[in-house]
Amino acid sequence: MMFGHGPLQGFRVSPRSIADIRDVATRSRAALGFRWPANMGRFLEQLISYSITVDVVEDTGVLPRGVLACWVPESLTLYLTERIYKGACAGDARAVFTVFHEMGHALLGHRRTLNREVPGQEIKTYEDSEWQANQFAAEFLMPLDEIVRYSLTTEALLLNRFGVSMEAARIRLNRLRRTGVV
Repeated sequence: MMFGHGPLQGFRVSPRSIADIRDVATRSRAALGFRWPANMGRFLEQLISYSITVDVVEDTGVLPRGVLACWVPESLTLYLTERIYKGACAGDARAVFTVFHEMGHALLGHRRTLNREVPGQEIKTYEDSEWQANQFAAEFLMPLDEIVRYSLTTEALLLNRFGVSMEAARIRLNRLRRTGVV
């Protein structure tokens, strides 16, 4: 979360299609050499080689209340609470998704620009920073090419293959079914 309007709507960013986000996620996954199961501790440590600092902070008192992680583009810093960092390193599906949601903000180039905000104007889904970051995390962690190649058409199959939560698997499959991909 890059401090938008709340968990369901972020701030306005450049519009991106699912195909565009999928492309960024696929290229990022390849460039970062990410495969599941991943050693998340090692993965997070190696981000420094891409000029990304990972700063693990106390669970309370550093980030705003209720914020578990955030990306700060001005300093190229990924802030993770101890809970999220330890959870991701232990393979907790929700914590891992949170890490890649924040990586989505980074790799999609999200920056808060106040001059783009029009008070009271609704942000379209494809311009919503939080929607884009969630879509990035889903595309990164559950690549479409593998879903299709291995006929991963149930939540349990996605969970077993990619180590994601049942909720993330359900949402991913529902969206893919809605668009006729699976």
